[in-house]
Amino acid sequence: MFADKIYILISGLIIGIILYQSSIVAITVFKNLDEKNTSIFLRKIFPQFFKAIIFLNAASLILSFFSFSIIKIIVSFSSIILALICLKIIPETNKAADEKNQKKFKNLHTLSVVSTMLILVMNTLIIFLI
Repeated sequence: MFADKIYILISGLIIGIILYQSSIVAITVFKNLDEKNTSIFLRKIFPQFFKAIIFLNAASLILSFFSFSIIKIIVSFSSIILALICLKIIPETNKAADEKNQKKFKNLHTLSVVSTMLILVMNTLIIFLI
């Protein structure tokens, strides 16, 4: 079915964005920018990162209704919710970093990383379930 192929393509894009952000962008930024410029850059890119994931998963959610697949609906909807949580905690994460509140920063950052990894895993597994 055509919707399934587009769904797989979108899941692949989400996987690619997450892997690119984690393995190339973040490493390059931390190796090549000072602390101030790293902070400025990351504060600009992460909201866009999560917005892209939300947008792509919203498209997947719409497609999943056409194929009447509960598992695809669950994966798409869950990914949207997790990315929205990540997007919404960015200001608090930044505030904790600015205030040198390591405990709060660590907790919020861990929530963001775990949520992103769940999005990655769900979008990877769904490809094999279609």
